[in-house]
Amino acid sequence: MGLPNGSPHGSSTPTGTPSHSVASSRRSFLGRAAGVGAGILSVATAATLAGTSAASAAPQGAQAEQSNWRFCQKCYSMFFWGYPTDGVCPAGGAHSAQGYNFVLPYGVPETSTAQANWRFCQKCYSMFFWGYPTDGVCPSGGAHSAQGYNFVLPHDVPETPTRQRNWRFCQKCYSMFFWGYPTDGACASGGAHSAQGYNFALPHV
Repeated sequence: MGLPNGSPHGSSTPTGTPSHSVASSRRSFLGRAAGVGAGILSVATAATLAGTSAASAAPQGAQAEQSNWRFCQKCYSMFFWGYPTDGVCPAGGAHSAQGYNFVLPYGVPETSTAQANWRFCQKCYSMFFWGYPTDGVCPSGGAHSAQGYNFVLPHDVPETPTRQRNWRFCQKCYSMFFWGYPTDGACASGGAHSAQGYNFALPHV
């Protein structure tokens, strides 16, 4: 991970319209996205894809991306909102989506401002860093369990109207969490998240 840097707490915060009220669009996403990423892949298929690029799922010349990644207003983690259920939240119960719909790139080369090895956890549905010998702490028990695509996430680049900064790696649980509030959410290892490394600027619609 890079050295901690970027804007202090209290800068931009998740905004936008929560979309749990449009359940039909959520269900239609599942139908459209069959075979595309963490919300659809079976465990057996994910095991096969874990070490391969998924960019072939996109039209030639296009960057492969997956939508329905959301901010959880309870634990502040990034989680996948493409299943009928919403995973396991360290604050209790399931995650609760709020704000933007993030559209995250996967299966593309790592660069000096984009880090690979960000993965979907099939146990809690959160985004976690899969680049250490261990896999952090999952709120469903034990370590996170990677499934699906290898996401390559931009960091230390300017914020724009469609890209939000202050997403950080938690050095305690390895999840991606939002670091833009005075408090730092709920961590599966206990207490609040603890930011380390890059300041990620994640694209959204």
